[in-house]
Amino acid sequence: MTTAAAPTLYGVFRTGGLRLALPLEELREVIVRPAEFSPLPTAGAGLLGAVNLRHTVIPVLDPCLLAGYPSAAGTGEVIIIVSSDGQLFGLLADAIEGSTYVAGDALLAVHIGGNGPALFSHTFERDDDSAVIALLDAATIVGMPGIPAVTDPAQRPDRAVTAAAAAGQGQAPRRTLLMFDCGGIGLCIDVTYVHTVVPDLTLRASPLDGPICRGVAHLDNHAVPAIDPITLLGLGRQPRTDTHRGVVISLPRGLIALTATDVTDITTVPTDDILPIPALRNPDHGLLAGLLTTDDRQYLVLDGRALRENVELAEFGAMNMRLDSQAAEAVPPGDTGVAGRDRHSIIPSARKFLTYSVGVEAATPLEQIDEILPYPSRYVRLDEAPMIGIFAHRHTTIPLINLPVLLGHQHDPDPDTDRVLLVTIAGTTVGFVVPDLHAIEQSLWEESNTAAGGLRQRPLVSIGTPEENRLVPHFDLTAIATEHLHQRRGHTERADPVTPLDSAPAMVQPARVG
Repeated sequence: MTTAAAPTLYGVFRTGGLRLALPLEELREVIVRPAEFSPLPTAGAGLLGAVNLRHTVIPVLDPCLLAGYPSAAGTGEVIIIVSSDGQLFGLLADAIEGSTYVAGDALLAVHIGGNGPALFSHTFERDDDSAVIALLDAATIVGMPGIPAVTDPAQRPDRAVTAAAAAGQGQAPRRTLLMFDCGGIGLCIDVTYVHTVVPDLTLRASPLDGPICRGVAHLDNHAVPAIDPITLLGLGRQPRTDTHRGVVISLPRGLIALTATDVTDITTVPTDDILPIPALRNPDHGLLAGLLTTDDRQYLVLDGRALRENVELAEFGAMNMRLDSQAAEAVPPGDTGVAGRDRHSIIPSARKFLTYSVGVEAATPLEQIDEILPYPSRYVRLDEAPMIGIFAHRHTTIPLINLPVLLGHQHDPDPDTDRVLLVTIAGTTVGFVVPDLHAIEQSLWEESNTAAGGLRQRPLVSIGTPEENRLVPHFDLTAIATEHLHQRRGHTERADPVTPLDSAPAMVQPARVG
């Protein structure tokens, strides 16, 4: 007995009067269309020019022109970056219409007569509006005369080799570093020593204030010492500013937060690029692993192991103070404190995430999302915030949840632009309304599960490429749906079921051209 193949997830988009789709694994990301395209010295059909995306020149095609229709250049607002057999090209589109699962027997094969290239080989019908969708053949497009394509940098062999494997094959090992600025002085540290990044660090006066301690910050219900790394290194004192970032380091008996004026980047570099520095009194040579020169500046590389073993910092780490309604209580000897409860680690990751807005940029593993739908035109309205109402889809009744409101942020849905993310848990499908979709992107690394508290802490995900990436908080929609449904059913009573957006790390904006 044979079993039916699992349905395939396709991304659907509209360009001109065409409704098109591609397998989701071929959709690398979506970017905003630039004001103009760079010309290329070739005259392939449908070629509009090129865009420069993170130093990769990508040709952009107009699907309408490829199909013999009038150009969509007047209406196209986004560019879909397609990766097929290691080749990249872009398709101009008016809008992304979400994703949908399609069973193999629902694909209708199409034969196109003549000798011309067949841009599509199958069609399918989308249930929500009975629209006919043409499934593009990316390999055929790449092979058309005069159509340029570039090698996908993510598919280059050197990108697929981990540091350990590289060392075993005689290639130089690499280190992933978090880069941050401290009043004009660039510092960086291996991400494995970083507990978390706080985008808006509020400093409070405390008895610990002194030459290197700027006060305390409240993190995970603890008062954590905020350390000026510039003073610690003997390079003076970081200038006072209204806004601080925090690079939180896990020590054996607690946490410290290194104050910074900005967290600028995460990058992976060959270990040999980190040059040794002479044994100087200032900066403190014992806390430095070397000097790194990038295209635009130089960074002092902090030695994470030396920071963890530093006696003075260890004393500050041991002085993490618990915050409660009675009094602040020091962590007693033998209690590993926050760092002991949270076995934080960075793990390599290469899976697809959907990035979107809920007041801050959010990232959710694509496998958690069953479908992405337009805002339903018909539904039963309910006044039970954050529940907007219920609607029917694929013979299933689905609750419609305003996700920003559920997360503590004001949002009035716009039926023209909002999208609905379908998530299924324990046989129940929930529709989360989000204001804005950004892109489908690949991760580089992820934080492992954070301290007990589930939705109260957002692990971070590094999204993009080793050269161009950003940190985005990971929103586990299956956990959020589970918690929300349990709360409604009365299984749990939580005054604050999920973290308000104000405490979620807000990171860099979505990918832009240039």
